[in-house]
Amino acid sequence: METTNFLEFGRQNSNCYVMDEGFTLWKIIRKENELPVFRGENGNDIFVHILVLSGEIMAEWKGIQYPLTKNSFSDFMDGRSLIIRDMSEDIQAYVLFFTAPLIASLMKNTPPFPPSYVLRTKAWPVSVLSSEATERIQKRMSSIVESLKDESHHFYTEMMSCTLRIYMMDIANEFIRQENEGGTQMEVSRKHILVKQFIGLLLAHIKEEHSANWYASQLCVTPQYLNRAIKSITQETVQEHISIVLTGSIIEQLENSEKTISQIAEEFHFPDLATMTKFFKRQTGKTPTEYRKSARA
Repeated sequence: METTNFLEFGRQNSNCYVMDEGFTLWKIIRKENELPVFRGENGNDIFVHILVLSGEIMAEWKGIQYPLTKNSFSDFMDGRSLIIRDMSEDIQAYVLFFTAPLIASLMKNTPPFPPSYVLRTKAWPVSVLSSEATERIQKRMSSIVESLKDESHHFYTEMMSCTLRIYMMDIANEFIRQENEGGTQMEVSRKHILVKQFIGLLLAHIKEEHSANWYASQLCVTPQYLNRAIKSITQETVQEHISIVLTGSIIEQLENSEKTISQIAEEFHFPDLATMTKFFKRQTGKTPTEYRKSARA
């Protein structure tokens, strides 16, 4: 995959709106087949918000893949790159990129986000909004677009800072609104912690452990509870997460190592090459050999 600075991507894409101080808004209105790895300037940290209006995006952040479906909102904090692995044909979404210095300036003095927001978001950065909340955030994003278009405004930079700060207040307000709706926040927090623990185990043990029962036993919960908790937060089952991470790990070996397919199957503890080939083709539509050949063409 090609790597690009998100500001440069914004300047070259007609569906993007750029603020030179460190912000790009990308309005996705159709499926893009060729996407770069998005990075900040000089390898600096970036912050990324994604709001999905329809369809689905598979986004990778800090090595974890997140499926984002209709009404999903993601707040990816303090990372070096964003990879969009795939998007559906019916996709409509907004992607907002911020540099770390711009975020710091917007949060200066009186940041609107309570500490609980940061803790929850770092545990799991994806939320599912109500249709009403999605509509409210979409309207705010539309107002950002209109402000970005008005480059001749005498107070353009100051106006954009105010517009983006109001947007941040809207995001914080939605979180606080949800937090105040009834007494389920404690259970939600437990589930977010469980998700974080599960993802950590998954990344550490994916080569040797492919069973949902094993992960549940390590987390001292039943497989049924783990599956309900993971699905309620991420909209994917435990086994689907295992399959996604396992497939991605195999792809990394196919693309970046000289190991034979048989060696990779053995390293990932498949009983034999045929079993890995069947699993990989079911996930990607190609055998490992076909995938390696097309990746290196």
